[in-house]
Amino acid sequence: GADHGGFALKAKLIAFLRTKGVEVADLGAHSPEPCDYPTIGYKVAAAVAGGKFDRGILLCKSGIGIAIAANKVPGIRAAVCHDAFDAERSRAHNDANVLVMGAEKLSASRAARILETWLATPFEAGGRHERRIRQIAAIEKTVGSRQKAKGRRQKEKRG
Repeated sequence: GADHGGFALKAKLIAFLRTKGVEVADLGAHSPEPCDYPTIGYKVAAAVAGGKFDRGILLCKSGIGIAIAANKVPGIRAAVCHDAFDAERSRAHNDANVLVMGAEKLSASRAARILETWLATPFEAGGRHERRIRQIAAIEKTVGSRQKAKGRRQKEKRG
């Protein structure tokens, strides 16, 4: 997915992936008209977190805003990657399930190299990396529980 700032690069990366035989689902945007990146970030992140896809790719001008939006979805580990090193580490050490790139910072060929590296790199399961992923999941669960409790308290006050 991409907002208007990543629309052109998204089209090039979809073509690149299809030449590699990768099946692609384009969750938007579907035109270069201005749109809101949180909507696209959420749509892709929710699809990955819900099990519809194993991984997702997001693009906006910098990559930052859409990554922030995607990372609000429990179970998502969206990583902004500027080069192949970031892509490799985000997968091997962090088990990133959403790749985020800044379209204004990258040429199509560099973005394709980042994407190819990210897709080819497995998570180094076990040991310290897996322990850290479990810690992140525990934080998500704790924060989510607190937010639900706060919502219930606010509802009780109103109601």
